[in-house]
Amino acid sequence: MAFAPNLSFARTALLGVALLGALGCRARPPRPIVDDVRIEGLRDVDEKPLLEGLSTAATPLLFGFIPGVLEYSTYDPNVLARDLQRIERYLRARGYYEAKVWAARVIRGAPNHVRVEIEVQEGEPVRVARLDPGIGTLPFEVMLAVNEARQMVEGAIFDEDVYEEDRVRIQRVLEDLGYAFAVVEQRARIDIGQHAAHVEYDITLGPLARYGPVTFQGLGEIPEGPVRATLDIEPGEVFSRTDLIEAEQALVNLGIFSTVEVRPDLSRPETEQVPVTVTVRESALRAVRLGGGARFDVLRLSAHLEAGWENKNFLGGIRRFSVDARPGLTFFPTRIDRLELWSAYLPELRTRVALRQPSFLEARTTGIVSAEYNVYPLLYPLPEDVRPEDERIIGYHEIRASAGVERTFFGHRLIVAPTYNLQANYPFTYQSAEPTGLSSVQVSFPELVTVLDLRDDPIETRRGFYLSNSVQVAGYMFGGTVSDVSVRPEVRAYVPVDGAVLATRLTFGLLFPGNYGETLDPDQPTGFDIDDPAVIADQQKLLFRAFYSGGPNSNRGYPYRGVGPHGPIGFLVPTGLDCRRERLREGEALPPGCIRPLGGLSLWEASVEVRFPFPLDAPLYGVVFADASDLTRSIGEIRLTVPHLSTGFGLRYLTPVGPIRLDIGYRVPGAQAFGKKTLPPEEGQPGADIFGFFPGAVHLAIGEAF
Repeated sequence: MAFAPNLSFARTALLGVALLGALGCRARPPRPIVDDVRIEGLRDVDEKPLLEGLSTAATPLLFGFIPGVLEYSTYDPNVLARDLQRIERYLRARGYYEAKVWAARVIRGAPNHVRVEIEVQEGEPVRVARLDPGIGTLPFEVMLAVNEARQMVEGAIFDEDVYEEDRVRIQRVLEDLGYAFAVVEQRARIDIGQHAAHVEYDITLGPLARYGPVTFQGLGEIPEGPVRATLDIEPGEVFSRTDLIEAEQALVNLGIFSTVEVRPDLSRPETEQVPVTVTVRESALRAVRLGGGARFDVLRLSAHLEAGWENKNFLGGIRRFSVDARPGLTFFPTRIDRLELWSAYLPELRTRVALRQPSFLEARTTGIVSAEYNVYPLLYPLPEDVRPEDERIIGYHEIRASAGVERTFFGHRLIVAPTYNLQANYPFTYQSAEPTGLSSVQVSFPELVTVLDLRDDPIETRRGFYLSNSVQVAGYMFGGTVSDVSVRPEVRAYVPVDGAVLATRLTFGLLFPGNYGETLDPDQPTGFDIDDPAVIADQQKLLFRAFYSGGPNSNRGYPYRGVGPHGPIGFLVPTGLDCRRERLREGEALPPGCIRPLGGLSLWEASVEVRFPFPLDAPLYGVVFADASDLTRSIGEIRLTVPHLSTGFGLRYLTPVGPIRLDIGYRVPGAQAFGKKTLPPEEGQPGADIFGFFPGAVHLAIGEAF
């Protein structure tokens, strides 16, 4: 939700004053401050991991000036002496056994500041002169797998880490092929004078192993049958270490155990069997949730209650059943940019019932059924030329239902979820008369969602990739009042950089409407009568199916739905305003109260941000970001000349449910539509500037933007 800018900036200003005061009166650290650390003489060894392993480090550029919070890095000669030894050990482990540290110079610059320059000589590296893989007696398929697993080859520099990792990789490959009792031994003889390494492997396969009895420990209320089915490890099957890891993760994903350990017993190779013991600890299986919340932004002031009940062992089959309800009130028209006492109450309700059945059809497939009933008002920023009592407020009774399955692959990294979905929206009015032509919208569509998640952690991500795609086919043979095809792929990438994380996101949306969308025709932007029931019906379908951009999880310099085509929407015209499109053809400008987000058929969004930690005990870190996006009226039209570019910064506070984030986005002048000083009204509505001079938006939300 958006955050009150007055409160946010007041707190920021107070914090800035406090920090400046502390800066002015702080004492210098007792030791010299390290401005820079350089290693000279490296030719083939990467400097970055070497510098990261040193205790003597340069003071971070961004974090050296806040005493007691973000400290300086200081120089200690004893610490530097140990660092020099670390450098030699590191280089020798990389194969440079004759590496020497020639000199370490401490150069004094500004008062109480130093630069450290370390000169090294790598020397000639030791290379793998001979490698005996020890695979001559192995079966052909095992030989191929071992060769593929090993990274060290003759002629390569002898790296101790690679040497040790090869043994672990070969052991894992053999275990995945069923050789649970295989023994992998390796020897390396280093001849420094000849700069040569002789590496030998001795591989003893042992018997082909099969799973023995599978026993469970720690089960209480939860029945063993469904847990065993989810584990999917059957006695007599060929042993695989990877299968055990995936089975353990499958039990963790059930969400009913606080701890899970799947332990194979490798103590009796003569039996050619591997008994498996599964030890679990049951978590709380039932929960009641009570709470509440509020929202205060450019759209509304609202308050709501939350109540829910969940049973993770519904009817004894480890089915997960939940019921949630969130009743609330919107106090209209009070909002951030309209601080006045409300004159109307707009009730709303959101309810959801969901059931998940693990091991549906087979072990790694989960069956999913859900239903929702919602009542809510459709709210937009309130223009200055519209009186609150004249605003037409449309609401909807919404019914949703979904049924499908979710299947995981490759160690739960790939998720495939086909579902069938129904949605019905029935309009009514909270305020003003219902316009002619407003009718219900029914959407019936199958959807296929695919996710490839290669992140190291889904909450505190530091590295990896995330790819997803959604394909929907609505109407046609599936019925309903809407027919279209929707495709929305997205890719995210995360790279660690000097203690920070560089995160990027790119997404596209392509919508191919079958029986609507005429009112978005770019060749006839003023050629429709907005009071025509057919136009109202068309725009109402767009409301539920078109793409939108802008907001806390999109382009953060804009309010919700602030990017893209805008214009008059027939069923939202406020009382007393003349929003006829004929006025546009006559060269007149429509009143601001007529302009609403129309949605679009083609979308692209791109974001890049750097997440950098604060060296504090508190789980707090900062973010600087840049967002860009565009939304067009035409099918397949991807423009790069109207990027709606915004930049900004934010703060994150980590909680068990994800980070609480505050983002402040700034719309870069001249970079909204290239070649135009201002953004044309039909390309977006950024809303009022904060404080009347700052072109941006403030957002407060839970969870990362991506």
